[in-house]
Amino acid sequence: MMSMVTHRSSSFGIECIQCCDEVIAPEGSECRNERQVHHFWRCPKCDCSFESLVSFPADGKSLKDVMTRGDVW
Repeated sequence: MMSMVTHRSSSFGIECIQCCDEVIAPEGSECRNERQVHHFWRCPKCDCSFESLVSFPADGKSLKDVMTRGDVW
């Protein structure tokens, strides 16, 4: 399984690191702390597994701020 820090280029999900197909949703996610979310991805097209890390800036909103907004499911 490969790890990477992502710079999103897709409107949904993420691009597969092997075949560049769009993967819509992670298979799993884990909150590391108030500023980081770790996602686990598997591409349905080529079966590649990889991970991404989303970090919120220290001077910006934290995960807690985003999770308590009314427009998040």
